[in-house]
Amino acid sequence: MKHNVSGRIFLLAVMAIFAWMGMGLGVAAAAEWDGVITIGFSGPLSGGAAKYGENCLTGTKLAIEDVNTGGGITVKGKKYELKLLYYDDMYKPANSVANVRRMVSSVKPIAVFCPHAGGILALEKINEREGFILNGYTTNNDVISQKNKLVFMPPTRGDLSYGLEMVKKAFEFGPRMAHLTGSHEAGVSWMKLSQETWKKLGGQIVSTDSVNYMGVTDFYPYLTKCLQEKPDVINLYGPSEPAAMIVNQARELGYKGGFLMGDQIKLDEMERVASLKNLNNSIGVCPYPLWPLPPSQAFSKRLIQLYGKDYVPTREAAAHYEAVWMIVKCIEKAQTKDDPYAIFSKINSVLPLEKNNPNMRDGMGPNGELLGGTYVIAVKNGKYTKPIPLIWGKDLYPAGKTSVWKE
Repeated sequence: MKHNVSGRIFLLAVMAIFAWMGMGLGVAAAAEWDGVITIGFSGPLSGGAAKYGENCLTGTKLAIEDVNTGGGITVKGKKYELKLLYYDDMYKPANSVANVRRMVSSVKPIAVFCPHAGGILALEKINEREGFILNGYTTNNDVISQKNKLVFMPPTRGDLSYGLEMVKKAFEFGPRMAHLTGSHEAGVSWMKLSQETWKKLGGQIVSTDSVNYMGVTDFYPYLTKCLQEKPDVINLYGPSEPAAMIVNQARELGYKGGFLMGDQIKLDEMERVASLKNLNNSIGVCPYPLWPLPPSQAFSKRLIQLYGKDYVPTREAAAHYEAVWMIVKCIEKAQTKDDPYAIFSKINSVLPLEKNNPNMRDGMGPNGELLGGTYVIAVKNGKYTKPIPLIWGKDLYPAGKTSVWKE
């Protein structure tokens, strides 16, 4: 598949770069506000998934700062400050619900961001009744099969991209797969999805274990059992650091085969724990700084400038940043700060964003999936390959709307 960036993407990219160059250099246009609009966040900010949660929160915080620096949100001639209220839910759905009930009882957020499937599914039981839009950051398709009219999903759908293309790439390592995927909701979903595709390709599942990535550091017992079955590929899904520990321990035990890295895992974050030599013969999502798109490159550079050379820019940060701006533009388009249904209905009319668009979503499908493209990558001979584009869901765009991504 050949990927050509269209002229429209370049135009959006140039506008985005100039916008980001100016961010943070001035003072908010409105010294006094006519009111406040709140976005809530409930995610893992402690424990094994803390880095993942912090990546999501970083993009959310930065976007809100930029919105206010740029003058806030204008509704019917009034200027509103955008505020963030966030709590740690420790990756536990019950905590997600408790956190959001606490928010709703005090400030009534117009939107809530939650970056794990268990929490999202739990919040879908209350968000329509309580009147808030739900940003469900997961590739677990269950969150968009609930007929919920106020949920959107920024990552690519696993069954239309990662679940097909990454698994096909991993099959090149050999037909024998072992699962060592996470025991959390998204990990179980990924295991089922990848297994279905693997078997359709003619592959064999030789070992299956669900592992608590957030609670285990010694993976040798799981690996010893797994390696006895002589897998060609070990399938992983969970936070990057424990996944890297699994890779290191597998190599110590003499494993020479490949790894399939589910989308929650970030190869460049893994490099802090596991060398590229150990990561050889891996296939996973493309490190965000390697995305060959000008808005992505500009956003990555900005994050490093803000947080230091050791900071690893991620797609999670970019997606949450863009989601905030998408909601802001929908509020202004609907000219209401209180009606979540009116705001939600404007999503397709504001996408693709002309600036503040580092994730390059350009439409929303009928179930709430945000559409566009993404990239995966492999590690061969101790080096990254070129990014591999995945363009998906073309038949999901509403009538009269087409993707700016081109094959």
